[in-house]
Amino acid sequence: MSNQKDSIVESVIKDISERAEVGLKKYNTTMDREDLIASDWVQHAYEECLDMALYLKRLRKDMLAMEKELRVYKTRDMVRERFEELKTLNSSGSKEVHSKESRNPSSENIGIKFVYTLVPKPNETYTDLEKKPRGWHY
Repeated sequence: MSNQKDSIVESVIKDISERAEVGLKKYNTTMDREDLIASDWVQHAYEECLDMALYLKRLRKDMLAMEKELRVYKTRDMVRERFEELKTLNSSGSKEVHSKESRNPSSENIGIKFVYTLVPKPNETYTDLEKKPRGWHY
């Protein structure tokens, strides 16, 4: 068996100990109390779970808003970077960018033409109510 301690476990143990001290000061009793019956303990646990559900719902709402804002910034930056790259390619003349039609060897090079389509990003999940972000592909 290893002597290595798990920092997460140690942190939770510390939190439990601190929580017990707060409970002792607030209620002047410990979990060893005998004035509650099993259904009382279940009711307390149930109410704590309801509170937790509210906290999680609120946090999820905040996280979705932050993720949406982050996607906007990422998409804007990605488009800006791609635009700058294409401007550089166009001005340097070192590479030619053709439309899909001009990729056919028999077709004439008609210069620079981009055809963009919006497609969902891979490996992302969305809720039904959330508008799916899209990325630029050509």
